[in-house]
Formats: sequence, structure tokens, C-alpha cells
Amino acid sequence: MRIRNDEGAILVTGASGHVGREVCRLLREARSQILAIDLDEDKTQNVRACDLRLKNQVARLFRGRPIRAVIHLAGLLQSAFQADPFTGTVVNLGGTLELMRQSAARGVERFVFASSMSVYGSSQAQRPVTEDDVAAPNEPYGAAKRTVELIGETLSRKATFEFVALRIARVVGPGIKKTSSPWRSQLFEAAPSGSIHIPFPPHAVLSLVHVEDVARMLLILTEAQETANFVYNAPAEMWEVSELKTLVEQVRGACVELGPDGVDAGPTSDGSRFLREFKFELRGLRDRLNKLTQPGAPPPHGA
Repeated sequence: MRIRNDEGAILVTGASGHVGREVCRLLREARSQILAIDLDEDKTQNVRACDLRLKNQVARLFRGRPIRAVIHLAGLLQSAFQADPFTGTVVNLGGTLELMRQSAARGVERFVFASSMSVYGSSQAQRPVTEDDVAAPNEPYGAAKRTVELIGETLSRKATFEFVALRIARVVGPGIKKTSSPWRSQLFEAAPSGSIHIPFPPHAVLSLVHVEDVARMLLILTEAQETANFVYNAPAEMWEVSELKTLVEQVRGACVELGPDGVDAGPTSDGSRFLREFKFELRGLRDRLNKLTQPGAPPPHGA
């Protein structure tokens, strides 16, 4: 799969979200043309309002300027999808399919999709899963992600546009506005107040990836001259929860409380395919946390 044309804008959906804000920041630093959209307008960040459920609003995005690539991040998160699967299906599937339809009609070259490790279901594997493992989601959010992957792969094989998906692990980093898991942002807040509750037992192992690294991965997939595969697991660090607790308490001076036994931490990610193909290097979470405590350290992105 190849992308050659540098003319035209990059459409970023979900631009006001945790990952979307970081993607837009990096694109602006690279002086790329951006069309940033979210459900609500944000004039301070030059984000236009667009409801992907409304065909006329989606079609309007492609009028007036050429769009060469799409980075699709918008959608209900897993907890919201589970709470309202009807709306989740309409947004995450219906909205995505309409965006794909308009992208195909308007000559978009590459469609980059923010997928999820949830496509692997509640994996009982004793090792990190790879892209060669069977994607067998056992709940609707992961099933919707996998459906989009399969449709994208089909369209790509038909040369409708180039499609590539990044299966993202558990994202941490400052600036999460709405989340059912506030600890993922609290770890990096400039001055954590009170205790941080990580809702997993001490022995659980989590795949954690910083939001800045996720944004870098998505930009690589958008701009790469060639991608050899339709799907990539996001490279991530493996952290036993007890070790993460020790690190945060030592470095940040915050009290960390852990969850009860029996909570499913989900599959862990083997991102070696992405690391190998794109020569990518993660910046470790330990290093990022240590930098926050250094005198004169700038505020973290997203704060």
C-alpha cells in the first residue's frame, strides 16, 4: 500500500478527544493542512462541528478542499458503548461507514482507523497477542471495531482507498477530559491530589502506551510511503500493577490504591510488527514520570 500525493488536507475526526488533540498538535508542528472535526465546535483549537450520523454534514466536509487522508478517531468509548449499545452502533459503525463512503467517493488515498485491542476479546493468552492471533471480540464495542477493520480491508483490496488500522492498547497521559478511568490521566497530572485508584489487582499486567506515542504512530501510518499490512498492534509497555503502584508512589509522591481480584485487565499487546517495520521507539513511562519531577519541567502536553 502506497501513498504519494502530499497535496490536500488530513481530516482528523474526534479532534477534541485525548488522542485527537495530540494528533492535531503534531500535525500543526509539521505544518500539515488539517481539517479537524468533533461533535462540538471548538473555535480555540480550530475544530469544526460534525455529527457523523448525519450524511449531509459528513458530505460537507469534502466540499471546498481536497482531502488526501483521514485519521478516524471519533466514536463512543467502550464504557459508553456498553451503556447504550444502540447509540454506540449508530455512531461507531454507521458513522464510520458513512465516512468511508464519502472518502471513497471523494478520492481519499488513505484511511487510518483507530482500532482497539478489544478486537481480541477477553484473551486468556499467557503472552502478549500478535496480529496473527485470532481477533474474536466478545462484546459489541470490540465487534464494531473488528467489523470496520474487515470492511476497510475489503475496500483496500478493491483499490477503493488504502486502509490501515492501529489496534491501540490502554492509553495514558495528561488531559483526558471524559473517562471512566481517571487514573490514566492522574498519573501524569502536574500536582495529583488525593489518592489515585487503579482498578486492577496487584498481579494484573497492563499494556500501557502514552498518548503522544499513539499520536506519533498514527502519523507514521498516515504519511508512510508504504505499509505492508492492514492492521498493527500498537507497541506498548507491559506493567504489573504492583510495580506501577510502586513507581508512581516513589516518583510522584501520590498514594495509589488498587482494585480487587477478579477484574479482567484484557489482552496485552505485542507491537513488534510496528516496531520492526517502522523502526519505532517508545519513550518509556518511567522516563516520562521522572521528567515531570525535574525542576523547571514544562507542563505535560494536554494539561
